[in-house]
Amino acid sequence: MSVYEVVAFQALRDQLKCKEIRVVGADKWRNPDEDLPQDFAERHEENYRELRTPLDPQVFVDEPREQMTTELGLLNDRLPKMGWLDIAERKSGAIRLTPAEARPEPRDLRRIKAEVQRRWGIVPLIDMLKEAVLRTGATSRRCSFCACASSSLPWST
Repeated sequence: MSVYEVVAFQALRDQLKCKEIRVVGADKWRNPDEDLPQDFAERHEENYRELRTPLDPQVFVDEPREQMTTELGLLNDRLPKMGWLDIAERKSGAIRLTPAEARPEPRDLRRIKAEVQRRWGIVPLIDMLKEAVLRTGATSRRCSFCACASSSLPWST
């Protein structure tokens, strides 16, 4: 088997797991539209209520847009004050970070990674963390990155 074939099979596997490619007649790799209840459109309001999602698309978009605008504003205001970050026009790239010292790997990280791989396969960990944060509202109990970055990061000056 050539390197090209191996890479092609890996790409196929990844796309099957994310349902970007479908297999006719297969339950696990079926069309994602078949995952929805057949009466989803008829029970539109009830389904959206159960999902705790507004029916009005404008309302659905407005809150995340406001949050994003606020956070980007904070980022923009605080970036120049971060000693570990330098942004300037240069041929090698506009952003330069001061290298951080390597930290020891957390004690249970390998077990967590193995369990994530066993349960969900190739779903990127960052996607799962993002979903967990969104579903639990963890960001409402924490400071924003910009608000605490300049003082809490180990390499900050």
